[in-house]
Amino acid sequence: MNEELRKDIEAVLNLFVRPQLSNHGGDIEVVDLDEDGILWIEMLGECSGCPSADDTARNLVQKELVTRIPQIRGVEVDSGISDEIIEEAMKLFTHRSKKQ
Repeated sequence: MNEELRKDIEAVLNLFVRPQLSNHGGDIEVVDLDEDGILWIEMLGECSGCPSADDTARNLVQKELVTRIPQIRGVEVDSGISDEIIEEAMKLFTHRSKKQ
């Protein structure tokens, strides 16, 4: 992601998203923009781990960014858990389920 695009994203977040998140003790950090136009974000503060984080990403963050920045096609929350960790957890869960 180039510096100009990052500045545009941050401007939209600062004007339209962060004020609403801060009302709930939360914030947002841009992680990456992938080749498909998906902006990966991390929810911070009270928004981190909130059951509504995915809804907030879709209904607030994605709505504001997709309508204002044409390079962004969608928004996803980066949970900070790698695919490898999820795969290992699924193996453990499956292994345990078979024993019972």
